[in-house]
Order: sequence, then C-alpha cells, then structure tokens
Amino acid sequence: MILSKMLINQMASYLTKHFKLDKMMTYVFDDNELDEKVKQLEKRLDLIEQISHPPKEFKCNYKEKKEIKYG
Repeated sequence: MILSKMLINQMASYLTKHFKLDKMMTYVFDDNELDEKVKQLEKRLDLIEQISHPPKEFKCNYKEKKEIKYG
C-alpha cells in the first residue's frame, strides 16, 4: 500500500515536470492577483461592517386612523 502511494506520487511528479504542468498546477491551486484583491476587499468590508452603526429599529405606535374631512 505504501509502495503504491510512493509510486503514484513519483509518476505524478514526473508527468507534471515532463509535460510542464507545474505552471498550470500553480495557477490552479495557488492564489493569484485576483484572489489576493478579493481577500483584501473582504477584510475591508468586515472592518467597515464592524465600525458602522447598528441598524435602528423604528417602531410605529400609532394605531388609530384619522379621517380627513374636507369641507
């Protein structure tokens, strides 16, 4: 079992080097510029949400209707 895992890992690393898939693997699995910008924006948004005032809950206690009569 351990030998088969080692063999599979060796073959996978050989194939990635042979077909120059290293760049593709880094592009897929590592963060790129856009990922970094999104993370920065999420951090800024979280900070702004923490700093902002909590929403106010206004309650209307007016229960009766007034009729406006003209004339």
